[in-house]
Amino acid sequence: MALLDNLLAEITPEEQARTDRKMRIASIIADTLVEKGMAKKDFAQKVGRKPSEITKWLSGRHNFTLDTLTDIEQVLKIKLITDKRKAAAQKQVLGGLRA
Repeated sequence: MALLDNLLAEITPEEQARTDRKMRIASIIADTLVEKGMAKKDFAQKVGRKPSEITKWLSGRHNFTLDTLTDIEQVLKIKLITDKRKAAAQKQVLGGLRA
């Protein structure tokens, strides 16, 4: 237990944030595959990758490129990257319409 505590103490907040983000992305991809009934092999084929690479993606340790994230979004028809400024502007517009 002390070893684990020591290792965790060495992780910077920035490293933890990156790890958390990778895990969230992996979880979204995995959940979407289940929701769509898509096998990893079929998904791999659609994104032009090997099934072993998809397994790595789903581990939560993969450092995705923007190109890869864009490919995943297109194949799964989901959004992994959002523009908070755009979302805030849309929220303001919708709020104004409701008033």
